[in-house]
Amino acid sequence: MHPLLRALFSAWDWRFDISLLLLTFAILYTVGWWRLRQRGRIKVATRRRLAAYWSGIFTLALALMSPIDPLGGQLFFMHMIQHMITIMVSAPLLWLGAPFPFLLWGLPTVARKWVGQQFAQASLLRSGLRVLRQPALVWMAFVAVYAGWHDPILYDLALRHAWVHDIQHLTFFGTAMLLWWVVIDAAPHLHYTSVWGRVIMVVGIIPVNMAVGITIATAQEVIYPYYATVPRIWGFTAVADQSTAGVIMWTSGSEMLVLAVIFLLASAMRSEKKPPPPIAAWDREEAMIAPGLEHRARQNKWRRLQATTLPSSTDVL
Repeated sequence: MHPLLRALFSAWDWRFDISLLLLTFAILYTVGWWRLRQRGRIKVATRRRLAAYWSGIFTLALALMSPIDPLGGQLFFMHMIQHMITIMVSAPLLWLGAPFPFLLWGLPTVARKWVGQQFAQASLLRSGLRVLRQPALVWMAFVAVYAGWHDPILYDLALRHAWVHDIQHLTFFGTAMLLWWVVIDAAPHLHYTSVWGRVIMVVGIIPVNMAVGITIATAQEVIYPYYATVPRIWGFTAVADQSTAGVIMWTSGSEMLVLAVIFLLASAMRSEKKPPPPIAAWDREEAMIAPGLEHRARQNKWRRLQATTLPSSTDVL
């Protein structure tokens, strides 16, 4: 191997737990994607979705195991880049890959049907996920975690203790996945959220992101004492490093959110007003492939249901 490549790969911290988790999900997704392609579901198993999901996996590995991670212990702006990648890049890319049907079809047949049945209407899992996916709750959880971890005491604690740092990453990524699940409206669809509701969610995060970023960027003193105690590298003073981190959060974070709003507005312009389809049987193979494939049939079924006395549902697969 070339010395430059050897040096590059040796700088990565190939954590077993992270590597195993990312590799497992990547393999399951790819196997499921390939199986659906073989079944003729080319419109669902697109190369664009495969590329989006693998890009999410790669950027997550880049953020958590590349030299970005150890450099984040010495440079605040590198730590901020790490968080921006996981929250604003990796999470939405993973959901743009529409992972639900592909991960299901990556499982063995028995496991696939068992997991699918856990999303049945009366299941505890479905009920719990419906609560977690409430837009207002998702918004509050994301804002609380996103802004809360930038408290000087909590942030400093995460920098000084590895286990707290891991909790920080898990909560950042977990709430980001919940947020982008609702914003992108990826399967499994547990209830209906309009495009305009999702636009309001994202717009509501922009001032929070800007407020925290501007506060950090314009501070004249070191906010996080940890960075005043570590050796300075690359010619950055602690205050200059802090200002750079604040600008990265303020600009790149806001740009990603604005970009999401633009895509949502474009989607709203293209979409027609359609009633939310009824709950499907999750243990049926058609439902586990991709809800969009049954769209026309389900729309007709919805109209028939409306003509009867059966109660309607706002759930969307």
